[in-house]
Amino acid sequence: MTTRYSLVLLVLLAAASFAYGKGSPDMILISGGGLLQPIEITDSASLNAFDPWRGQFADWQQKPFADAPCFRRSFEVLFYMKWLDKKSLDHGNLRMIYATRYCSTGLSGYVYLPGLGDPQYQQNIGAIMRGDAEGKWYPATPAWDSLLRNAMAAREQQAVPDMILISGGELQHSVKITDPELISNFDPWTGPFVDWDKPAAMGHCSWEYEVTYFQQGTKSTSDYDKGDQRMIYGLRYCLGDAGEPGYVHLAGRTDKFWPENVHMIWDGTQAGKWHPSTMAWKAFIERAVADQRHDQ
Repeated sequence: MTTRYSLVLLVLLAAASFAYGKGSPDMILISGGGLLQPIEITDSASLNAFDPWRGQFADWQQKPFADAPCFRRSFEVLFYMKWLDKKSLDHGNLRMIYATRYCSTGLSGYVYLPGLGDPQYQQNIGAIMRGDAEGKWYPATPAWDSLLRNAMAAREQQAVPDMILISGGELQHSVKITDPELISNFDPWTGPFVDWDKPAAMGHCSWEYEVTYFQQGTKSTSDYDKGDQRMIYGLRYCLGDAGEPGYVHLAGRTDKFWPENVHMIWDGTQAGKWHPSTMAWKAFIERAVADQRHDQ
């Protein structure tokens, strides 16, 4: 009986893949990574050259990575086709059929396929099952690198938020940081709040704060938005004792801020863990707390 059910399941999955496999996509949508507005690729040459079934975006012969060297600042790249019924990620009359993620070091690019537990994983395997390739980063093909870089060239911007909000700990009320220079020094894409040379760890610390980042103009929305400031990333920070820098927690799948974080900044295998912080980050938080005390 089990064998029979397994066979039926395989037939259904194959049928689902075949149902989606109607040729080239009708649109490729790039979002996240600090882009204020998504980028739509709709020219027929690009769409004919790349579809999710043939997977010309990744070099499948190369060794995959658990985390690519550029994984934090990455972009969601979604494939769409014309479809009659609607789902949450649909775009007009276009159905989102396959999701990937892309990042670049400037010299080389990488492609991530959502794995078990990731957003869009179930959507992906309903169209294509790639087995062990799911949940990993693969080197991008030169053609895919070229397409995405050219598409983003006219829209690229320095990924800098417009506001950082610090709350909790010793603070009587939240502190807003809007100084562009300060914000650029602590942007969430490069992640200077974590000492990336040290392994994930948690030790003794004192006051704990929530730190959230906001950006104007982006289409994404969340329950934490402040007017036209859209919340794009959140973390927890535990202030280090004496001369210790403290620890930063990056939201995991079951944590607060995960739904907001995952669309804009990808923490990969570092998510859901406490990490040693940096002295620069500790000084940044301490200065914000001291400024509030001075103003009271």
